Amino acid sequence: MMNRLLDREPESTVIVIDWGPGSDPPYNQACANIRLVGTITAHVIIEIAQQVGLKDLDKVHMIGHSLGSHLSGYTGYTLRKEYNVTLGRITGLDPAELAFADTDEMVRLDPSDAKFVDIVHSDATPFVSNIGLGLYAPIGHVDFYPNGGFNQPNCPVTFWKEQNRFVSSVFQYFSCSHSRSYMYFTESITTPLKVVSCGSYESYNAGECFDCSASNAHCVEFGLNSHASYEQLVNQNKLIPRKNTPIQFFFKTNSYDPFLMPNVKITIKIADTRESRQYGAEIGKIFLYIAGQDGAEPKRIDFNEEPRLFEPGLNYSSVIAVHSNTKPMTVKIGWKYETNLLNPFTWRLLSAPRVFIKQVKLQFLTQQTTLQMCPSNGVGISTNELGVFKEDNCKHKQQHG
Repeated sequence: MMNRLLDREPESTVIVIDWGPGSDPPYNQACANIRLVGTITAHVIIEIAQQVGLKDLDKVHMIGHSLGSHLSGYTGYTLRKEYNVTLGRITGLDPAELAFADTDEMVRLDPSDAKFVDIVHSDATPFVSNIGLGLYAPIGHVDFYPNGGFNQPNCPVTFWKEQNRFVSSVFQYFSCSHSRSYMYFTESITTPLKVVSCGSYESYNAGECFDCSASNAHCVEFGLNSHASYEQLVNQNKLIPRKNTPIQFFFKTNSYDPFLMPNVKITIKIADTRESRQYGAEIGKIFLYIAGQDGAEPKRIDFNEEPRLFEPGLNYSSVIAVHSNTKPMTVKIGWKYETNLLNPFTWRLLSAPRVFIKQVKLQFLTQQTTLQMCPSNGVGISTNELGVFKEDNCKHKQQHG
């Protein structure tokens, strides 16, 4: 992170706080130590500011991960109480939850600790008595929740991911999602990603929050650039900062580096033709391969992770992170039938299960544009088959009625 920051702003100064021994177990002692380290850091900042002649701390930005987030909060608190100055910005990367959940603002990071406080939540999954490594509650001016704020993609969900490597597997299990906040923010230094505010991850995932121009919707850039885009909204009177009403932003990431890829709302229209109605509703999973102009080999993207009932004539939406920054040229759609033993209407004893897709729409948050693709024919898609959808097919159908 330090190198990327310096590469981006060569004239800036990056100071790394090494409090390694103070963060060692036991955890309760480490929690106590951050108050002392945070206070010392505040005094160091004042000393530096006096030496270089800073009139204020508007350009001082503290970035802390886990306990370091709350350490930064103590620094901001000390500066405000003892020196009557306020830090310009604090970024909390998955602030630690244990010993800080449901506590007074004085003992944890909060919006009063800096003029702008942004939070990245990446590991709020409870693992012992509803306690996760990271806080889920919004505690900043803006709170970002990549992939819902928990269970980051491609992170292990069990201790036994690697055979005969129990210790490393346990470490990966507990640290993978927690450390992703650091990785995502580091990547944002060189890779901007526009995100939109939403009330919940479920609403975002269903495509209900995907319009920057909608009332009460706000779009900012994630990560390092969030402060500038937040201030732009404030200056345009599109946003009124309120201490007790943080804005929550949800988005999806890639499962591997590079993580920050454009989010696209996919809407699939199930055909309402006679043949589609004869087959009736089908239950299963839809997946896609989106090929861009760059010619890169497309990777599989799951439209729905759990089996879902798809009925003729209805639209179904989901938000995904695409694997290419270029314009999609072709979408290949696959279908996997999964029967429900409790629902006889999903049983297919005499015919192969088949889903008839009329069209697929791709809505891009970054460009606020929509791309529509259609199949070359109305033949349904069976399990282990791929239907090919292109933009030209829609134009051809319009021309020929």
